[in-house]
Amino acid sequence: MGPLLARRYVVVGELPALMAIPGRGAGYLPVVQFIKDWNNQPESRELMLAGGLRAGTDPTAAVKVAAVVHALCQRDAHPLPEWVPAARSPVDMTLVPDVDLESSYGQRLRRDAPGVCHYHGVYFSVVDLRST
Repeated sequence: MGPLLARRYVVVGELPALMAIPGRGAGYLPVVQFIKDWNNQPESRELMLAGGLRAGTDPTAAVKVAAVVHALCQRDAHPLPEWVPAARSPVDMTLVPDVDLESSYGQRLRRDAPGVCHYHGVYFSVVDLRST
């Protein structure tokens, strides 16, 4: 079996293309899978982050990925990749599309989100980081 066939985790550089595939969960389900892989395979984390994001990555995908990676690295005391701090959104958004940040749920999400969410401008729940 070749090395790619043996791999059983999502690599951060694959996420933007996976997030762009239309359909249910477009824009965020691949990130959820990344979180699951991160939580279930701590021995693979370095490989999951290897290579970072490619130049020219869609800015929305890049900031969503960076926010999640930042939160995971901070939670698990894993070294933060150098590309992560540069990814910031000028407009607040949610990891899951179509969540209105002005709604009562959106306000609660913003208030209870991990601290790095405020830095990147991408909001999600701490519970999302526990996905297995």
